[in-house]
Amino acid sequence: MAPFGTPQPKLTMSDEEYRLLRNLIYDECGIWLKDEKKSFLENRTFNRMRTLKIASCYRYYRLLTDPDDGKQEVLTFMDSVTINETSFFRNKPQMDIFTEMVVPEIVSNKRKKGDLSLKIWSAGCSTGQEPYTLAMILRETIPDMSKWKITILASDLSLTALQSAQEGIYRPEKMDGVDDTLRSRYFREVEGGMYQAKDVLKQLIVFDFHNLMHESGSGNFDVIFCRNVLIYFDEETQKGVIDRFDRALVPEGYLFLGHTESLQGVNDNFTFIHKNKGTAYKKNG
Repeated sequence: MAPFGTPQPKLTMSDEEYRLLRNLIYDECGIWLKDEKKSFLENRTFNRMRTLKIASCYRYYRLLTDPDDGKQEVLTFMDSVTINETSFFRNKPQMDIFTEMVVPEIVSNKRKKGDLSLKIWSAGCSTGQEPYTLAMILRETIPDMSKWKITILASDLSLTALQSAQEGIYRPEKMDGVDDTLRSRYFREVEGGMYQAKDVLKQLIVFDFHNLMHESGSGNFDVIFCRNVLIYFDEETQKGVIDRFDRALVPEGYLFLGHTESLQGVNDNFTFIHKNKGTAYKKNG
């Protein structure tokens, strides 16, 4: 141990070490970091190295790739490099399409078939604002909710984000977008001026760890939301993810992507929908 007051050695990351760690991240979760992201990766990596008292990036890489000792650390490391940015009712034009067009259409078609079930996937749900938003919309638009079997699968690669989502507790500034009526109806005030989602929302949602590089193990989704996730993938990985969504969706099911993301040149089994600045994709029947 260094004597008290002795400065700790400065951590460094060579270009080769950056490439090793970048490739590992890509292989594990499909996120591709460009060269200009080196300082971002240094920051996240050095934080873990300091916690583990590892002074060499290459030694840390060896730990991550150890088939036994590295299993838990890989999850922690991937958690640290995942960007969790979200909000309630994010991209209102899309939520308007979901509320005013998609839900009424699906509910009407299912009523005709006598199938009162609805299955939605919020892929890359981060800290939970998206699935809770979807649950609020369903509560507000389906009058006979008690007769329906509704499941919102909310998945993410970040265990920390998932834990936060399950707790469903948000600071007041994170509640922007939730009007006073919905706030009083679906949230309760808890200690510290925070807001917690009520059970009427939580009972519709199943939170689960999932890596989009792999099949979900579930299917027959009526709607999939995966917004602002594909932008972190290269073209090949994007195609794989979209193909898996294609297989997981029912015919004529809906896919919502981020407003800068597109299926053009990726998958031609969807019809593009544009309405009042909102966008979505409908799987061909």
